[in-house]
Amino acid sequence: MKKFLTLTRNFVSKYHLYIAILILAVMFGLSLFTMKNDSAIVDEVAHIPAGYSYLKYGDYRLNPEHPPLLKDIAAAPLMTLDLKFPTDSPAWYEQANGQWEVGWDFLYHYGNNADQILFFSRLPILIVGILLGFFIYRFCLKRFGPAVAILTLTLFAFSPNIIAHDHFVTTDVGIAAATFFAIWTFLNWVNDPTSKKNFALATLFFAVAQVTKFSAIMLIPFFMGMVAIKLIAIHKKGQIKKELLRYGLGLIGIFFFGFILVWLFYIPHTINMPVSMQDKLIKESLPGGYYNRYGGILTSINKFPPFKPIAQYLLGLLMVINRVQSGNITYFLGEATNQSFALYFPVSFVLKTPLPMMIMIFSALIAGIIAYFKNKPLKIWKNFVGYAQGHFVELTLLLFIAFYSYLSITGNLNLGIRHLFPMMPFVFILVAKEAFMIYHKIKNQKAKFAFAITLIALTLWYVIIAVLQFPKYVPYIEAVFGGSGNASKYLSDSNVDWGQDAKRLVDYVNNNPNIDKIAVDYFGGADPRYYFCKRTYDANGNLITDVNGYDCKNSKFVEWHVNYGKPSTKYIAVSETYLMSDIYYKQSNPRQYDYQWLRNKTPVAKIGDSIYIYEVN
Repeated sequence: MKKFLTLTRNFVSKYHLYIAILILAVMFGLSLFTMKNDSAIVDEVAHIPAGYSYLKYGDYRLNPEHPPLLKDIAAAPLMTLDLKFPTDSPAWYEQANGQWEVGWDFLYHYGNNADQILFFSRLPILIVGILLGFFIYRFCLKRFGPAVAILTLTLFAFSPNIIAHDHFVTTDVGIAAATFFAIWTFLNWVNDPTSKKNFALATLFFAVAQVTKFSAIMLIPFFMGMVAIKLIAIHKKGQIKKELLRYGLGLIGIFFFGFILVWLFYIPHTINMPVSMQDKLIKESLPGGYYNRYGGILTSINKFPPFKPIAQYLLGLLMVINRVQSGNITYFLGEATNQSFALYFPVSFVLKTPLPMMIMIFSALIAGIIAYFKNKPLKIWKNFVGYAQGHFVELTLLLFIAFYSYLSITGNLNLGIRHLFPMMPFVFILVAKEAFMIYHKIKNQKAKFAFAITLIALTLWYVIIAVLQFPKYVPYIEAVFGGSGNASKYLSDSNVDWGQDAKRLVDYVNNNPNIDKIAVDYFGGADPRYYFCKRTYDANGNLITDVNGYDCKNSKFVEWHVNYGKPSTKYIAVSETYLMSDIYYKQSNPRQYDYQWLRNKTPVAKIGDSIYIYEVN
């Protein structure tokens, strides 16, 4: 037993880099081959053309509610392609933010190769996810050793939820990466606030987080809180007077110069945007109350060309604040509302986390609590200060998880487990670290061996779950709760169905001789007509570049919507999001037609567990 443990430890210590590369290679393969067959999800219709327009035209009229960095990264490879952008569409030159119409035109209607655009714009996002995994490994290697680094990387790389979203052109994996680097460099600065390099990197990655997603504004109160805790810990050593000014001015400098970088980054994105269009965007993007309060300020700022980028940044921030307050239609455990559910994120996390991971998390929590209170259980504050002095890195990660969880649970926007990604790297790190702390504390060799075998078994189980789930990662639900085939009992939208299976639906229908015609009510970012139907041309031989540019007469496809009633076709395909969120529409706006007649039927097929096919007659 002892020999086995020694050999294993020596093997990991010697070959940890090669093991890490292998893990990341497998992750890349699973994600890449999933990505190739995933159709466009909802947000990609807005994000991809927006990023292209920023780089191509220096104009930020599209998708202002998200910062530009990830859209830029995704669009960069598209600059090498010969693409037609709908600058002649009224959605571009008349509307302030015609992101959806421009998106549909750019991807599907103007003669571009949609699958080529999707592949080349998704690949950089996937690379961001792989780089995040590598640097998580490096972070742990430096602080906790190779064993913790490899286990942490495994938990990250084989998370079904990470694989599900690590290639989509959205902000989810990107903000996880930006938050990770911002906190990493912040910790380095806290450890040595006199280092100019540490200050510069902390400032840079604070700014990177701000231009990745507006929710990164949360780093300001979090960093302030952690500096306060650091000063409290220093106070116990009699050093607070010496360090208070240094940390306070340093933190102000990180924020100040960070936002200077944000300002500079926005300049090329707004340089060719007409002031009149930006004023129109401000007026049309903010609701009445917000516009009355802030609209005049933003338009005043906008009058001065150097300040246009500031106005654009503040507009996006206000749009997101309003969105969070307004809520979003959410289906959860058989109910649907446009308000939030207090249990949404805790329950979603349990449902969509593999059981071996939940066992590790629960074990780590119990072991951590026991260790924390073991010596002086009633001296909570003294224990806290002592822990801050000796384990400031671990405390920072733990408190960020707590802080971010609180914001998620109390917020009014329930859009999917993907919104928990900023805290997930830290969950993986702390679980892996605690697992090896337990291992090293065990003195009995038999017990030590049993624990090691259990940990290896749980890790292998976790990896097998991820591999067997291929390619249905978006709707992943732990098997204990019925698996992804029963996801509709619990969740919807990006937790299950974001439109990723349109191409798989087309393949299924076209290869099924029993289906002559099928009504399709599809939710997502693809246009089924692009895959099912032929393109049409006008009398001069020019491609018709709108929704009328498809001939579906000889295809199997029939466009359908719930208000059409029951189709005359033998089969109907309905996206899970429409099928379940229809509950909300029925409750809030009673109408003649709904999908209740389908929800009681057994589907003849489930495409990727997100599109349900039923036999109507």
